[in-house]
Amino acid sequence: MLGSFLQALATKLVEEILKLLVQWLAPKALRSVPHRASPNCPRCGGYGVRRWAPGGMWMFLPSLLAFAWGFGFTVLGVPVVVLTVVAVLVSDGVGGVPAALLAPLGLLVPAALMVAGAFGLAHYHSYPPKWCARCHGRWPRRERDEYLRASAPVVTCGCGQRLRVPRTAAGARLRCPRCRTEHATPAAAGR
Repeated sequence: MLGSFLQALATKLVEEILKLLVQWLAPKALRSVPHRASPNCPRCGGYGVRRWAPGGMWMFLPSLLAFAWGFGFTVLGVPVVVLTVVAVLVSDGVGGVPAALLAPLGLLVPAALMVAGAFGLAHYHSYPPKWCARCHGRWPRRERDEYLRASAPVVTCGCGQRLRVPRTAAGARLRCPRCRTEHATPAAAGR
């Protein structure tokens, strides 16, 4: 009865410590990640953007393995540490407290490995290289302003419909699909 109470108390203590650790680390990890890029391709404006990362695999795979090993050993180590602490306290009583306090130190290495892997994965996902399935363009990470720039000139019709101006349409007229009005194509801006 005393053993199950101590085990429940130790489990609750470990859960609360892990909850506080996650609450403390999660905002720091999220703040350290730069702003994510727009899903649009800067060349054609398409939404068919996929991750393309053969150059980033040297960071992604070790980070993934470090996180997985750290998480696995932490999950396996917590019950072992709890049982060790409970067994030492039950068998030796108060005299076993110093030895029981050394057992949780074994979780520092897997936890540090897990946190290091999580930071590596966050860095990899912050600005991954991209590949557009529409124009087959590849581009590395760039300044955020480049992603926010419009890829093609846009004209807004009186009805609210936005019309994308083709680059080859010098002097052509655009017809709105919604209200069927025609608009003059603006001149190319310094290209």
